[in-house]
Amino acid sequence: MNTWEDVRAFATHMESARTPREREWHELSRWVCPYRGVFSNEDLAPRGTRRNPKAFIVPVTQALLRGASGITSGMTPRNISWFEPEFDDPGMAEASGARVWLDEVDRRMKNVLADGGFYQAIQAFNTDLLWAGCALLYGEMSPVSVLRFECVQVGTFCVQLDEDGRLDAVVRTMSWTPARMARHFGKSALSEGTRQKLEKQPYDPIRVTHCVRRRDLRDPGRLDRKHMPWESFFWEEGGEDFLHEGGFNEMPYFFATWHEGQTPYGTGPGDEALPDSRQMDRLEHDKLEALAKLIRPPVQFPQFMKSRMNLEPGGMTPVPEHVSITPIFDLGPVAHSVSAMQQEILNVGQRLEKSLMAAIFASMPLDQRPRDMSATEFLERKREALQQLGPVISAYEPNVLTPLLERVAATLDRAALLPPPPPALQGYPLLMKMDFVSPLANALRQTGAETTRALLQDASVLAQMRPEVLDKLDLDQAVDELATGLGVPGSLIRADAEVAQIRQQRAEQQAALQQQALLAQQAQTAATAARGMNDALTVATRLPVATRLPVATEEATGIVRRAEEATGIVRRAEETTGSDSSFVG
Repeated sequence: MNTWEDVRAFATHMESARTPREREWHELSRWVCPYRGVFSNEDLAPRGTRRNPKAFIVPVTQALLRGASGITSGMTPRNISWFEPEFDDPGMAEASGARVWLDEVDRRMKNVLADGGFYQAIQAFNTDLLWAGCALLYGEMSPVSVLRFECVQVGTFCVQLDEDGRLDAVVRTMSWTPARMARHFGKSALSEGTRQKLEKQPYDPIRVTHCVRRRDLRDPGRLDRKHMPWESFFWEEGGEDFLHEGGFNEMPYFFATWHEGQTPYGTGPGDEALPDSRQMDRLEHDKLEALAKLIRPPVQFPQFMKSRMNLEPGGMTPVPEHVSITPIFDLGPVAHSVSAMQQEILNVGQRLEKSLMAAIFASMPLDQRPRDMSATEFLERKREALQQLGPVISAYEPNVLTPLLERVAATLDRAALLPPPPPALQGYPLLMKMDFVSPLANALRQTGAETTRALLQDASVLAQMRPEVLDKLDLDQAVDELATGLGVPGSLIRADAEVAQIRQQRAEQQAALQQQALLAQQAQTAATAARGMNDALTVATRLPVATRLPVATEEATGIVRRAEEATGIVRRAEETTGSDSSFVG
């Protein structure tokens, strides 16, 4: 049994474990992403305030946004299919109406994602993942869109991972008004102080904490909220009991890190970009100062002209012939330093583009491509660049996208919003899995296809010198590997059992054709023999009567016997070929 004290102690422990990384997040937010993150009671302050407003970090922020947009468009593009539901048992997809049913499930899941704000949330998620090294997404039930999605601000959540590195618990703080709390939990659940604020100050913010963790003790046979796999608690700051105690069938939060670190929160490209971001700010300040000196250089002049100097553009100052107004120092080195600083700013910007992954998704301009570079080579270079994200995707898909899509499908199923299965599948457990077909997933998957294609090309060259070398290759399996690597739809590739059946039918047809050809040849031979018999009979009838009677009798007996044999051959040929082979007159 969970008690108020136990849950509060658990939340306090998780917040204290987050403190070292939170200090680093605050610094990263100032220099890399000044609009994201909420720290140290900042959730009670007005949102949208930029940290470090005097810093020159626009190039850093632009590189960050380009990198995040590249990940979003590469993994979860809005207008391109990036996942396909499939059956755990591939054989079920061959049932009548199964693929049509899967297509309708796919359409309804994509509608939930679009209507629930998933694509806006995942863009913020990817931004946080780059600069903070971790990010948290939340999928909450909605009466309008089935589920609504939100990227939780860095600094407002704590996480705990299990032995397999999967999300095991989340503690999150939010800023709610008394009016919202009353709508969500009911007025009776609020503390006495919040009820008083509801009457006098209904829109003043109050800190609300949400804790979700795995339920250790439950009865799987009971379906009420206190026996669900995940337990959920809400409470308000200063309260003495839970605002709400419930549960979830699936973990509603989805968490990922860029690199593993000493804490569950990991590290990310923002940590690598932090020194360059500070350097960029310093260089921009120095550059502007140098430019100002070149445009309006400090000058020296006689003291008696102090009140007569006109340094405005086009201004005129009369001076005696022996008086000159000159810069205090030579501006040549200043002009040279501006050029050097501009080059260094360009170098730092390129490092930031690479650190924050913007360079991976930037296309090579046509005027910068070598003249001898083919389109195939260009695509290969892009694929090699995208493969740098392979380790990240290996954690991104199983920890975020897969459980999120499973929650969408399960929520639709519980709400009876999935289409009824076709008759061929009724009575069977419809266990599904998600196959990712995004541009980025396909680019990484094509590595296997390229190696298979290279092997086939080399083997074809060797086969010209020694044909039996092809015995080493399983060409059927090679086709499967190429189809998988290229992301070819499964409906285009036949199953092994179906291919075996087709080949067996082809072999039977070829054997039948050979048998038909043999029988036709035998029928032709019989026809020739029959014509010879007719000729012999004609000759026999021309002999004298005394001579031809014994001969005719003997010849007739042989003719009848051979004719019967020929007739049997012809009949079998007719039955086999279906042609008219009557030739005996």
